[in-house]
Amino acid sequence: MTRFLLLMTSALSIAAATLALQSCGAESVEAAPSVRPANSLVVLPDGSTMAAATGSLSRRVSEWLANREGGSADFQFTGFHETQPTLTSKGLGRAADLATILRAAPAATIELAGDEAQATTLARLLEDRGIANERMRVIPAAGLGAVTMTIHRGTTAPLMTARR
Repeated sequence: MTRFLLLMTSALSIAAATLALQSCGAESVEAAPSVRPANSLVVLPDGSTMAAATGSLSRRVSEWLANREGGSADFQFTGFHETQPTLTSKGLGRAADLATILRAAPAATIELAGDEAQATTLARLLEDRGIANERMRVIPAAGLGAVTMTIHRGTTAPLMTARR
């Protein structure tokens, strides 16, 4: 029985070595290029990270908050069904990402200007996701076609300080 196991182990080892040598001479195959950017992570004001595609609303807002330049900035929020106050699936994702960013920047406040029903819908969704109502202000403005968000940075002091 021992001789049989030794013989089988030797045969399998020789077969594995033969396959390994055959694959060394194989033609190299180039990997397909990545569809998404290699680094889609952004660092949020509290030090946490999230994925945000280049050019996306989430990336623009988080990069603006990270560069600490200017007290406020305007961003366009799109993602509503035509002229209705209901969010599309992409709009829901954008709003969820925005809430994550705003939670990471507790000193920031936001003004939502646009169709009152749409701006209110966005404010409610942000509130449901942990953004205090006191940090938001809805400004009815007809005819904008999208909700214009003005984000006020608040303090630029570090969130944590070292003690000696």
